[in-house]
Amino acid sequence: MPLALQYPSPYGIVQRRDASVETVCQSTPLNIHFRRALAGNRWEAWLHLVRRLMDVQLSQQSDQLCWKLTRNGEFTVKSMYLDVINSSSIPSSKHVWNVKVPLRVKVFMWFVHKQVILTKDNLTKCNWTGSTRCSFCDRNETIKHLFLDCPMAKVLWRTVHIAFNITPPNNINTLFGTWLDGIEPQTARHIRVGVCALLWAVWNCRNDLVFNRTTNTHFLQVIFRATALIRMWSLLTPTEARERLVTGSIRWEMVARDIFNRFGWRSCNRIGN
Repeated sequence: MPLALQYPSPYGIVQRRDASVETVCQSTPLNIHFRRALAGNRWEAWLHLVRRLMDVQLSQQSDQLCWKLTRNGEFTVKSMYLDVINSSSIPSSKHVWNVKVPLRVKVFMWFVHKQVILTKDNLTKCNWTGSTRCSFCDRNETIKHLFLDCPMAKVLWRTVHIAFNITPPNNINTLFGTWLDGIEPQTARHIRVGVCALLWAVWNCRNDLVFNRTTNTHFLQVIFRATALIRMWSLLTPTEARERLVTGSIRWEMVARDIFNRFGWRSCNRIGN
């Protein structure tokens, strides 16, 4: 960015606006004059600029652009991405893109992470005028409600808790952030595959209700769809991980069947509320 744009207040009162850095730095004191005295913010901005100019080493070579984040001075997307992640509050999305699932599911999970998938509350922000009622219950549909707070979601997460002794996340940011901190990394990777399958299954069952006019969806249908996805996606992983994913999906189904045998078709009403 040109210095004129970085320091607009002193630049606004300088006498020679076309002066180059070489011209200004060729003598001591600096070869620059202002139309009025520097004071306040202008003075502070000028001192900051002078400190920067003192570090400038001029040569006879032509000016060229140099990217400071790489050793060879050439721009790379990786260097910029790492700098943005490490120097700001933007959260890393490695828990989305490193999971061994199909790309469209990763994109879906990214949208959930950013809370921009087209749930009914987000549609209303785009001037949509339909009903905002959740497809699984009578409350308003939001991303947090659909995937965490809905009675259907609660019974699904309850089966996860029983099967794997994992406390369900309490919000979307936790789900993509610190939720699995403290769990062995390989186990956490397998759990994230299961989470992708769970959320993807919930979303597709929800869409069946909305667009295909499906009359009803039971939590067993969601879980069996999720476990089928886990078995299919396990082919994307090494043999050892594949076996653990399949074993985990079987355990999940067994817990779901046990809950169904104990509570019947009204499991969501009894457990989710």
